[in-house]
Amino acid sequence: MASTIRFTEIINNGPALRECAISTDDFKWAYAGSGNNRYLEFFDQSVGAERVATITTGSFVDVAAGNSGGTAAFITVTSTVSGIGKYDAPVSGVSTATGTFVINVQNIAIAYLTTATGTGATNVQYIFNEKCYEFAITSAPASLANTQGASNIKYLSAAFPLRFINNRQILTNASGTNGCVIGRKFVKTACTIASDTSYESVPNVITEVYLNTPDNLVLATTTALATILP
Repeated sequence: MASTIRFTEIINNGPALRECAISTDDFKWAYAGSGNNRYLEFFDQSVGAERVATITTGSFVDVAAGNSGGTAAFITVTSTVSGIGKYDAPVSGVSTATGTFVINVQNIAIAYLTTATGTGATNVQYIFNEKCYEFAITSAPASLANTQGASNIKYLSAAFPLRFINNRQILTNASGTNGCVIGRKFVKTACTIASDTSYESVPNVITEVYLNTPDNLVLATTTALATILP
């Protein structure tokens, strides 16, 4: 559910400042650059395009802490690319480095473990302005599960074991009990399967979930639908 977010933009490298407010739906992410530079990327409705605003350190702290107005869905995550090969995260030197940035969990379509142990990196598909960004973060799906905002609105599903993605790829790295979460707003349709003959290599598949993403992901799991979306 959209709210507003406030921030102080630094104009032309300072000292001029401008107070701004945007819809949380237009927030892409925020991150720290070199030195004291802080940045917020968003869709600017006044120009009809995405742009990057240089913001004050105080604004960045407020955005990260959810103190800038209605931003309960904003969380700080740490990107990791070790052995993952995901490079869309807004982290300087992302091919070799890690870094923290602020995201809106409502933009997470799917997050699933890259290892079967329940620890380590999580692959994320993050949808903003109908574009899909893929990156890996250190937060496990279970730590994101059932993230809740104002008025008890839940943004993400409960964690569940994911066995197939697009009906073809067996994701054994996400097959643990808490291997995957999905964004509730991206669920196109979900159903219980009467017969699982399409998934003979993995028995007991009982739920299919179709996601409204650019690549129209189809997920299959051995978990009941009522458990995934309680």
